[in-house]
Order: sequence, then structure tokens, then C-alpha cells
Amino acid sequence: MNELKEILQAVLDIIRKKYYDSIFDLWFKDLYLSDLTDKLAVFRINSDLKKKILSQRYINDISSALTEVIGFEVRVVIESDENKSGDRSPDEKSFSGADLLKSDPEKEDSEKNEEKEELPFIENVSVGEETSSPFSKNSTLSQYTFDNFIVGESNKFAHAACRAVANEPTTYNPLFIYGASGLGKTHLLYAVINEILSKNPSLKIVYIKSEDFTNQLIAAISTVNTQKFRDKFRSADILLIDDIQFIAGKESTQEEFFHTFTALYEDEKQIILTSDRPPKEIKPLEDRLRTRFEWGLIADVQPPSFELRKAIIKNKTQNMGLNISDELTDYMAERLHNNIRQIEGVLKKISAISSLTGESVSKETIDRVISVIAPGSVPRSVLVDRIMNTVAKQFSVTVEDIKSKKKTDTIAAARHVCVYLMRNLTDMNLKEIGGEINRDHTTVMSSLSKVESNINTVSNYEKMIEDLKKKIK
Repeated sequence: MNELKEILQAVLDIIRKKYYDSIFDLWFKDLYLSDLTDKLAVFRINSDLKKKILSQRYINDISSALTEVIGFEVRVVIESDENKSGDRSPDEKSFSGADLLKSDPEKEDSEKNEEKEELPFIENVSVGEETSSPFSKNSTLSQYTFDNFIVGESNKFAHAACRAVANEPTTYNPLFIYGASGLGKTHLLYAVINEILSKNPSLKIVYIKSEDFTNQLIAAISTVNTQKFRDKFRSADILLIDDIQFIAGKESTQEEFFHTFTALYEDEKQIILTSDRPPKEIKPLEDRLRTRFEWGLIADVQPPSFELRKAIIKNKTQNMGLNISDELTDYMAERLHNNIRQIEGVLKKISAISSLTGESVSKETIDRVISVIAPGSVPRSVLVDRIMNTVAKQFSVTVEDIKSKKKTDTIAAARHVCVYLMRNLTDMNLKEIGGEINRDHTTVMSSLSKVESNINTVSNYEKMIEDLKKKIK
């Protein structure tokens, strides 16, 4: 069952990137995978109507995503559970796509069917209402601890800072953790939550992603219910916000968060924030917020070294029950150098292939999986060329135009997107990216801000970015 959940998680991650949240929530969020063989995959949904729509309109998307995850094609069937609640096993009843997507960037399920102790006051990012805790003793999220966070030179300072705050809140306030996506920032936040709750379960802890903070604020304003929104966040003992950089450029959100931050700080309540960059590089962010983010301790998380990547691979293969030799472990550590999430994705797919087909793990298996889901493992120069050529084709310009001093709207737009993709698909720093387009790092920062602003404000812009990523991969 755990393997099915992991495969479903990866499938839904892929599908979610293709559609607006409203469409995804309407048709996909209750989908779950009940059976999988080397020839057939059975997905189930809680409504006859949803089964009909999924089968008629979205079956190809589901099939394509599943093929990408498991590495081979199978026939996909959608079944309905409407009026058949008694046909499902107890474990199946407790799990759905909605459960899977309630929580973090890794999107683990929040509930099991076993009797469990509820740990109160954890915000589960449901708009406009309080929900039960995803950090209950038997949940998957409760397994994210300091003990199973693998520490190396690249992350030991952030790890130590989080432990200090978990042991004695407001030791560093606010605590600001930054680093590229997939390096373990959210794991550290969960570890803080679990550590604090193990010592003081009565504390009110609110964990939320900045995008959901914005959405809840919008919902509160539209329903004239802003006081309830403010009470929820300003009464927290511990407030943790993931990806705070996404409030940049959103005036109402920044205004509300400024007052929330001030209220909590003055009441000596702990604030922990994560971002993909340090406060000074978040543009456009109000100066009064930037200075407050810098009041406490700023800790960075860097891409893992070879030794740390090797340790992570060994740890995760043991937990998955995968038998991989030291030689293959070294081989994977050499090829997978961007982030921890990339390593996890490759190992999950290898595990699925090994489990479903009986295929032994070899260099050929590893190469095949990496080529599909970890394009950053190719030489940097090759990946940069691929980014440049793909974007140039998308905007009907040349690579030379992108690297030139020309400033026409189309060329500038293409240049901004190239910068954004190099930042997200490679381990290049700002100066190195600037060198590729013959610009300095301040221009690179400006391009990143423009793309992120467009993602939040321009219709279908985010879909274009995701489509470009797929073509590059």
C-alpha cells in the first residue's frame, strides 16, 4: 500500500502542474490508486460523475503521468466508489488524493485508519477553517524528525539553529532559513513542529505555505471575515511559513503579514520562515518586512556534497528495502547532485520498477530513470544549451538575441525566462547565470522577480513555464 501511495503522489504532482487548482480540486483530488500490475492500473474515485469525466477527458493525462512515474505503459482504468463504501478495505478508506495533497511540498498523507492521538492546533492549510492535525503520532509527517535528517557541511548550521529553536522557542526570532528547492527546508520545519509538540502538545502551532496564506486572506476579505483570519494567525504560539518569497509584490498580503509578524514578535511568539533566497534578494519586498526578516538568525542550506548525497542514498535505500551495491550508490551520488528531492524521486521510481517488474537495479536502470526525471544530472553546459535553445524556440528569437544587449519586449521576456529556468534547473549561482547572458547578478535578480511576478499575475504564464521545463527534461 505504501508503494501505491508513493506512486499516486508522484502522478498527482505531475497532473497538478497542468491545471488550475480549481480544476484539479474538482476532478483529481479524491483520486486514489487501488491496484497496479505490470499490465493494469486501477484508480478509484468517490463519484460516478467524476469517474465519467476522468475517463472521458483526463484518462490520457493520468496514463501519461503514470508512465512517467513507473517507467512503462499500463492500461489505466477508473472505477467509482459511489454507493460502494462497503467494498473498500479499512486502509483504503483512510486514504485519498485529497489526504495526500493536504500538507507539504512532498505531499504525504495525513491520516491512517489506526486509532491515533490528535495533536491540536496544527494548521493544515485548508482555506477558511481549522482542520485536524497532520502531525498525529501515527501520521507520515510525524516521521520528519531531527534524528532522521541527515546532516552534512551544507546544512549543519540550519539544522543546529532549528534544534535550538525547537528546544527553546524565541532563542532566534525570527529564524529565516533559505536555500534552493529540495534541500530539506520543509523537513526541518516539520522536525521543529514534531519536537515542540513532543514536549508541549498544548501549544498552538500554525504551519502554512505563503501561497495558502495569501489565498486564505483573499477568502477572508471576500467573505468579510478578516477578523477570524487574523485571530487564527495572531494567536499562534509558533508560526511557520514556507516559501515566504511568494508574498513579494502582493501589497495586501505584505500588509497583513507585516501586522501579523509585528503582533507575534511583540508577544514573544516564535516565527520561522523559509525562502529560496536571503531576505535582501527577495524582490519586490517591502523594506519594513525585509528588515524584520533580518532581525533574528539567517541560516542557509546548500546543495549536498558528494559524501552527504551518498549517505542520503544509503539511508533511503535501506528504508525502502532496496539492495543497491556501494558501487551503484557512488554512481548515483556522482550523477544526482542538485538536491535531495531529486534523489528521492529517482529512488522511488527505481523502487517501483524493481517491485513491479522484478528487474534488478543496474547502471542501465539508474541511467534510464535519471534521464527521465533528473535532467539536472547532465553536464551543466549541456543543460544550459538545452534551456537556451528551448526558450529561444518558444519566443521565436535566437540564442544570440538572448545573450545580446537587445532590449525588445520579446527578447527581454525570453531572457527573463532563461534566467528563471537556469536558477531552477541547475545549481548555478547568480553570478554564473549572469555570465551566460552577459549580465551582472543584479540583472539576474530582476529577471527572477519579473518571472515570479508573472507566474502570480499573468494567465497561463505558469503553465508555459512548466511546459518549457518538460521540454527541457
